[in-house]
Amino acid sequence: MGEVFLARDLALGRPAAVKVLSSDLSADARDRLFREAEASARLQHPAIATFYEAGESDGVAFLAMEYVHGQTLRDRLEAGSIPFPQALSIAGSLLEALAHAHAAGVLHRDIKPENVMVTDGNLGKLLDFGIARLWQGEAAENEKTGVALTAPGVVIGTLGYMSPEQLKGRDLDERTDLFSLGAVVYEMLCGLPAFGGDSEAEIIASILTDDARFPGAPNVPAETSGLLARAMSRDRDRRYPSAAAFLSDLRALGSGELVVSLPDTLAIIDFRNLTRNADDDWIGSGFSESLATDLARLPGVTLVAREKVRQAGARGRDTAELGRVLGCRWVLSGAFQRVGPQLRVTASLEDGATGDHVFSEKFDGQLDELFALQDRISARAAEALASDARPRTARSAPRIDVFERHARARRFFNRLEKGTMDQARILFEEAAGADPSHAPALAGLAAVHAMRFPFQTDRRELEISESYARRSIAADPELAEPRVWLGYSLARLGRPEEGLTQERRAIELDPTSVFAHYFAALCSAQLRRPDEAIAMFQRTVELDPRHGFAWLGLAWQHLEQGHAAEARWCMDKTVEVEGTSGLGPTAGVAGYLGECLRRAGDLEGARAACLRGLEAVERSDNMYRDTFRGVTLCALGRTALEQRDTEAAHAAFTQAVAHLRGRPRALGGGHLLVQALAGLSRSGDGPAALDEALALFESRQGYSFDLMWSCDDGVTLLELSRASAASGRSAEAADFRDRAIAAGSREARADL
Repeated sequence: MGEVFLARDLALGRPAAVKVLSSDLSADARDRLFREAEASARLQHPAIATFYEAGESDGVAFLAMEYVHGQTLRDRLEAGSIPFPQALSIAGSLLEALAHAHAAGVLHRDIKPENVMVTDGNLGKLLDFGIARLWQGEAAENEKTGVALTAPGVVIGTLGYMSPEQLKGRDLDERTDLFSLGAVVYEMLCGLPAFGGDSEAEIIASILTDDARFPGAPNVPAETSGLLARAMSRDRDRRYPSAAAFLSDLRALGSGELVVSLPDTLAIIDFRNLTRNADDDWIGSGFSESLATDLARLPGVTLVAREKVRQAGARGRDTAELGRVLGCRWVLSGAFQRVGPQLRVTASLEDGATGDHVFSEKFDGQLDELFALQDRISARAAEALASDARPRTARSAPRIDVFERHARARRFFNRLEKGTMDQARILFEEAAGADPSHAPALAGLAAVHAMRFPFQTDRRELEISESYARRSIAADPELAEPRVWLGYSLARLGRPEEGLTQERRAIELDPTSVFAHYFAALCSAQLRRPDEAIAMFQRTVELDPRHGFAWLGLAWQHLEQGHAAEARWCMDKTVEVEGTSGLGPTAGVAGYLGECLRRAGDLEGARAACLRGLEAVERSDNMYRDTFRGVTLCALGRTALEQRDTEAAHAAFTQAVAHLRGRPRALGGGHLLVQALAGLSRSGDGPAALDEALALFESRQGYSFDLMWSCDDGVTLLELSRASAASGRSAEAADFRDRAIAAGSREARADL
């Protein structure tokens, strides 16, 4: 259907494979392919080539996906059949991929050797979900009410690998993919197609009327014949019911020879409260957090970020299904039941692809023996994950009341809301007061005070955060969290190099920490190392694709580096994820999009985006609400000036000044007030407003001049330069422009 090119994703700094569709495809065919390709955007699995985007540019339709190193299975088969252990490894990878795809409600429909890459480790990677479709769940129901992606009776797939029901144009389910995979496994072991013939008619007849009989091969167990016969049964009711069932039999057949394709990733789910007494919920979340602290220290084991587990809807899914959705190697879950002082805990470690139990055990004890129970579960899980692995450092058990307060505080803090921060602070303080050496509680206080800074812009909050973080590190040098908040506080206190050192150490201790990567990016940006900042922002959105502030930071870095198209793309992503963000929620970010469009010369688009941003921010209670409103009003005023709509510009800047005067604690509000006063000077108020702006900029008193996107010396000095030029003060304008360039403003250079 087209050609595939190796390309580079400039916004996210990664290679990509871009399929350019043939120009003779009908518009309906292109639309169908795009909609079907978008279904695969929900798939994130190490054995699936990640779908990036689909679109049309200059009349050329394209699909973009991850670039995978290796050779196609078809190319590998040119040399003949594949030895059993290698074939088993490839097949296992593909079944793990299908288990993930099917759990997400996506059918591939075109599994064949051409769509499988064999990587350097003899693992398979499934490519090209270009004709995939949704087949279950809410998205599939929505699809049924819209335009059908594939008309009934239409045959889509590749002859020789299609199931009988696929050839007949009937409704499909996951068993059609298993049939196709069975045919691929057959061909790997025999070196010949499962369904042969000299013509298309003979191949079709073979699939519809013959049972594929595996002839056997050297060093291949005899039981393989039965396994393949079941996978490729013409009667789909006799096939494997799921990829997980097929994979379980394949692993048994391999007798230990099957190489696991998934990396050693572990998802830990909050333990369920079987008594349903909400007052005891802290036990379940506290259990999972403590186990995560222990098991993260196992060599070679990587934890799935808790935010990703929450986004996958852990509470509403079966554990085995959750493992397949997350694409992780293992899932650790459990439940607890408290009756007075008695506590029974059930812990279960399951295979993430098949749902098979690695272990499932009950642990009984008293509530005051909670930590002994945790240690027993941790040791049992460590033993199962790696027979010779143990946590690197022993942790001392805190008192039960300390643990309870910390666990309750963490639940409040994770909501990242204004109203819950004080509740979290009180509980963390009670925990630390009862046990001054409890590192997690001290880290929690460091986090709370760091997050209070954007509300109050009081440097004392940062100093308090730094103090708590250092106490936490002294109590447990292997804990990542206090270093995350120490790095942030140091950067905000004007010591970004020290902050970056702490963030890098936090990343070493916890490579999945979204905050550590995000704050490292902020430190690099503050140090004017744009390449480092871009790379860290890119890693942040890779870890959390819905982190609104990371997308905004990445967009702004691209904008300041003159990467207009990349900045616009990232700004669009920022707007897209607003309202769905977890760790980095924004509100009214369309105002930043407006500034991006203004700089690109799309003034009508900029004005419309700013108005959308104002509407969104004014109905929010986001911690950056005041700053975002100021940014948006200034962007709207600048846009109106460039449209020669002086009256609208004056109105926008007047609103900005009134808004910011009443909110002297708004993060970066001093920069924005100077910019708004400079704008008032340009839109009719003349030298008086400019002089006030200059005086405020030089004194920096009474308002926050802390850094924020669009709130920095580069932007502010440029606005002062433009206002000075409009007032006929050319020497002053040139001086401000030179200072803006020295501060890193690319837009100021364009004004030369």
